[in-house]
Amino acid sequence: MAAGVTEVEPHPLLGQLLRKVGANATEVPPVASWRALLGLVSQGFYESDRDRDALEESVEVSSREMQRLYQDLKRRSESERLEQEAIMRATLESAIEGILVVDNHRRVIAVNRRFAELARLPQSALATRDQWELVSAAMKAVKRGDMMMPRIAALQQTDATVHEELEMRDGSVIDWFSAPVRTPDGTKVGRVAFCRDVTDERRTHQDRERAREAAEAASQAKSLFLANMSHELRTPLNAVIGLADLLLLGHDPLVARQREYLGGIASSGRHLLALVNDVLDLSKIEAGKQNLDLQSIAIHDAIADGMAAIVPLANARGVMLEPATIVAVPNVLADRVRLRQILYNLISNAVKFTNRGGMVRIRARSDGDQVAIAVIDNGVGIGPDDLSRLYRAFEQLALPSGDRPGGTGLGLALTKRLVEMHGGTIDVASELGVGTTFTVRIPVG
Repeated sequence: MAAGVTEVEPHPLLGQLLRKVGANATEVPPVASWRALLGLVSQGFYESDRDRDALEESVEVSSREMQRLYQDLKRRSESERLEQEAIMRATLESAIEGILVVDNHRRVIAVNRRFAELARLPQSALATRDQWELVSAAMKAVKRGDMMMPRIAALQQTDATVHEELEMRDGSVIDWFSAPVRTPDGTKVGRVAFCRDVTDERRTHQDRERAREAAEAASQAKSLFLANMSHELRTPLNAVIGLADLLLLGHDPLVARQREYLGGIASSGRHLLALVNDVLDLSKIEAGKQNLDLQSIAIHDAIADGMAAIVPLANARGVMLEPATIVAVPNVLADRVRLRQILYNLISNAVKFTNRGGMVRIRARSDGDQVAIAVIDNGVGIGPDDLSRLYRAFEQLALPSGDRPGGTGLGLALTKRLVEMHGGTIDVASELGVGTTFTVRIPVG
């Protein structure tokens, strides 16, 4: 080793190159080996430069591709953002409500034109992004709007939901709803307010309330009038009937015509008294002043009482009353007087619409927690068109001959209401020329 020259460890790559040319690191290689060694080194540098150039070209191509992808994604993201904004704006503007959305920093995030219309603001007022400025301008159209501003300011810091009505200075009414806006994880990010004009709805509601109150007042006045008039009419009618009966039963001599006239007076008086009584009963029920004295009643006794009162009418019309058929029927919970009235009305109605020689039957049976009482006749029957008119007050159905049977036209209307007051039901089945069946169901008592 020459003086001044520092010995270094041979590079591993040098050993590999020497071995390839048949030399080693301990002996000086011949010239041919040096040439071969230099050729290998030159080839290595060439291949290294070629790989570097290929790598640089690949990096350049990759860079250009990445830039292209970035620009494409950027354009796509921008397009999607614009599309989403267009959809949101179309949704806002198509709503019939005024909508205002603000963030936690009181910045206006979204607002539609309808909000400006309801707040009586020009469209240019929507350009601001300051919630306080926009709401302050809107509150100028609200009665006592200045008193609401502190509430609105405090509301922004809370999680409260508010729903109330605002009266505008022009007399219209705005329904206002405000609630917090939250992310899926529950974080509050702002508030949304909805405003809707409910002026027509409130006026319609007020009109309906006034109409209802007027109808109730008219109904009460009618019921009071009918009740007073009925009482005023019953007193003289009872006197007229009583005096006519006394004259008919008296020992004073009467010619045939006088007796006929007195009979007409008594009969017409009783008919008018029945009408007055029915009107009075119906007016009491409609006024809610008809009370029931409910008690346990044997259904056989109630039917017997109702049939007994109809015997004279049935005999006069030549209609047979078949004794009631009652099979193991429990007592009913009813008002004795009103139950007799119900049965009387149904049986008398059946007799009136049954031709001479016909028959009226009464059946009673247990039906769950009720007792079903059926009044069956083989009379003229009721047409389908007339069934819907059965329970109307002062409505009388005509016989096939065109005649109308005697009565007030209130019997079935009153009967239906009395049955319903007992918690029961009334049904009818009928066929022209075959007959009619009325079925009343009264709760067991």
